[in-house]
Amino acid sequence: MYSPNDLSLKHHVKGDRPYAGMLIGGVGYEFWQDESSPWSNYGELDFGVIGPAAGCKETQTFIHKVLNCHKPNGWDDQLHNEVVLNGQWWTKYNWDICDYVAFVPKVGGAVGNIEDFAEIGADLKIGYNIRRAANNEIMFSMPAPRGVDDLLSWKEKLSIYGYVGASERFYLYNHMLQGSMFNNKDDKLKVDIERFVTEVRAGIVAQYGRFYIMYYAVFRTYEYKHQKNHPDFGGIGIGWTF
Repeated sequence: MYSPNDLSLKHHVKGDRPYAGMLIGGVGYEFWQDESSPWSNYGELDFGVIGPAAGCKETQTFIHKVLNCHKPNGWDDQLHNEVVLNGQWWTKYNWDICDYVAFVPKVGGAVGNIEDFAEIGADLKIGYNIRRAANNEIMFSMPAPRGVDDLLSWKEKLSIYGYVGASERFYLYNHMLQGSMFNNKDDKLKVDIERFVTEVRAGIVAQYGRFYIMYYAVFRTYEYKHQKNHPDFGGIGIGWTF
């Protein structure tokens, strides 16, 4: 969910980002992965809905009420309902410099009616028992193959590392800022996007077998013209890979 800088206003302010809610799921697969090769290719298909059907108005209003934060008043001016579908593709080179350091350049992009972009970047990982990333996100790493887990010692199952990285992304289209590409209902809400967006990221990942926990922070340059605040964010994740 995305909201503008001033939550007190009931109507959209021209030049500020629109209220926008998205609910999506996705499925991804690693293609042509050869354990003896440093190259990996990853494809992903994301699908869902953007608009009131995503339930973000109710979700943000409830969370802000529980936390006693400012009520977001402008959700009646959010982007309209639209079913969305997007595909991604990433190619990476996993360069294991030594047992404790890995450098991972990557190139990829996305096509669909969520966002269309091309990206080039790299990540540097430093830590213990570093594993190759299984998709475009640095924090998700490949577990040992099924059946092999039971043969590994706890030291072999444990992986912990920190990472820093940077990317340059060129946008052709961003639904969350520009509205629908198929109709003009969102025209009064859209903003002029910045075509080039630079991202710097850092985090720490701990993984044991198929279980992982992570913390990450992402810093980005402005995503649209006349943006007042940098779109920086961070997060904590817990998961199980399979």
